[in-house]
Amino acid sequence: MPPPTGFDAVAYVSRSLARVPWTWQVEVLLGLALDEAARRIPATLAELADHTEGTLLRMRVSSLDWMATVLAGLGCDFTIRRPEELRASVHALANRLLAQA
Repeated sequence: MPPPTGFDAVAYVSRSLARVPWTWQVEVLLGLALDEAARRIPATLAELADHTEGTLLRMRVSSLDWMATVLAGLGCDFTIRRPEELRASVHALANRLLAQA
């Protein structure tokens, strides 16, 4: 049976990879326009949606410490929506970086 008209196999696989059921569901509002966020974050890692205040990032991860480094590497403002525990990982990373400065 052929795929439906307009079916985008690459987009489907990318969305599927971004939805792998890792331990933590992360939701962060990025201070970036959607097109810029899409250039910095592969579709295989996260789902991105346009938002009035920037871009809404939804991601599943196994490590909040790793997620903190991803956010720090984006070079933009961000607001953590969930999980609350991600805040502690971001603070711990900030403290480690400050200690190295």
